[in-house]
Amino acid sequence: MHGIERHVLLPLPTFLGIDLSITNEVLLLWIAALLTGTLLWRACRRTEPLPRNRLQNLFEAVILFIEKEVVRAGIGAEGPAWSPFLLTLFFFILSCNLLGMLPAPAHVQAVTANLSVTLALALVVFGVTILVGFRRHGLVGFLRKFVPTGVPRWIAALVVPIEVVSWLAKPLSLALRLFANMLAGHSLIFTFVALEMTVAWFLIPLPLVGAVAMSVFELFVCVIQAFIFTLLAGLYIKEALESRA
Repeated sequence: MHGIERHVLLPLPTFLGIDLSITNEVLLLWIAALLTGTLLWRACRRTEPLPRNRLQNLFEAVILFIEKEVVRAGIGAEGPAWSPFLLTLFFFILSCNLLGMLPAPAHVQAVTANLSVTLALALVVFGVTILVGFRRHGLVGFLRKFVPTGVPRWIAALVVPIEVVSWLAKPLSLALRLFANMLAGHSLIFTFVALEMTVAWFLIPLPLVGAVAMSVFELFVCVIQAFIFTLLAGLYIKEALESRA
């Protein structure tokens, strides 16, 4: 399931059945990572108590918002330790989303409109929560989170599989949410653009207005989807840190 046309830029041999070729999607992921690292470095390398330019002002406002709404409100007292991970996750997803707004639809779309990418991001979050759960509660304590307290054993035997399935469904739902929203928004924009080239000349303003309006709305979607993914990641980490009473 892809929301972007795949072009092989550098063919490479497969390894254990995995195609290692460098594609435009891989290149976009590298660009998003480089963009995230560069912008954050430039915005956060200052030593002065006050920001010196608009970029630093913007990034400081966004960082403070994420730390307040996700790190502190979502995770709590242990949240600051997770700030680097969650902020990197937010800005990387945002960079991936915004790269899809570049006007080169044949080669460039949001790589987050590719289910493989969003699933990989969700599995990273999922893996972190598993490691946190094991480290905090141990194997027995981690498994105990799936067993309801204060209920008969025969009922617990029915509930435990449901708890396990719902827990395993978290990364899939996290991946599908980001994938579906980014794919739908960008597909609508390209639909409007395509209509401009096919409708009668006197109807061209209609799809043009639709494309512009959808592009403005999609900028908002790019930001809000990065925030929602990061917020849910913070909530999953909080759940892994807490023990079931």
